[in-house]
Amino acid sequence: MCTIAPNAIIQLIRSIQLHHPGVELQLCDGKASDLQDRLLGGGLEVAVYCIPGQEPDDRLHAMPLFREQIVIAIHPNHRLAKAQTIRVKDLDGESYIHRMNCEFAGFADREFEAQGVSCKPVYWSDREDWTLAMVASGLGWGFMPKYAVNHPGVVGIPIVEPEFWREVNLVTVRGRPYSPALGALVREAVRVTWFGEPAIAARAQAEANAPPVPFRRPPRNFPQAVRR
Repeated sequence: MCTIAPNAIIQLIRSIQLHHPGVELQLCDGKASDLQDRLLGGGLEVAVYCIPGQEPDDRLHAMPLFREQIVIAIHPNHRLAKAQTIRVKDLDGESYIHRMNCEFAGFADREFEAQGVSCKPVYWSDREDWTLAMVASGLGWGFMPKYAVNHPGVVGIPIVEPEFWREVNLVTVRGRPYSPALGALVREAVRVTWFGEPAIAARAQAEANAPPVPFRRPPRNFPQAVRR
């Protein structure tokens, strides 16, 4: 998904090259909905994306990799830039940069409309670097994933009331035969860290395999329950 900051994907590629040097990767990036269509159509073996608010598709298997909060990307001199958080209603009347590939398009809009918040789109961009550059120029604010805000002239402040989060998954098609190379990619996706944290699927697997906590008899002076 083209809205994912490249650091973690590059780490995954490096890990595959290190542990599986015979695997050749052919990579593409795009909008989440386009990736899903290509995956179901057989044009992709695997995809990394999320579509907030969409019901799970029974044809797909999703392995969670990481969660990421959505923030307001804003110029450091903006009137809201000193706040710890920014409420949806604080943005009423503000100019913003519309990210054309944002997977929250339509989903977040409903919440803004429900609160009577109206913002003026001043630019449309399908590139994250252009969005950040325009925010850094003071042209408006951006609705962006936390790890994508990596411009020295931009600060990212969490948006609240409500908060917006995304859970990004590694997605395959159920029942489709897997190549050994795809199996290697899946194993490395669980092995590597995602923005400094183990993959969600790896943590869940570790918790499931953890030994049960042994029962310890309480000391003799431990208060006993009162029988009625």
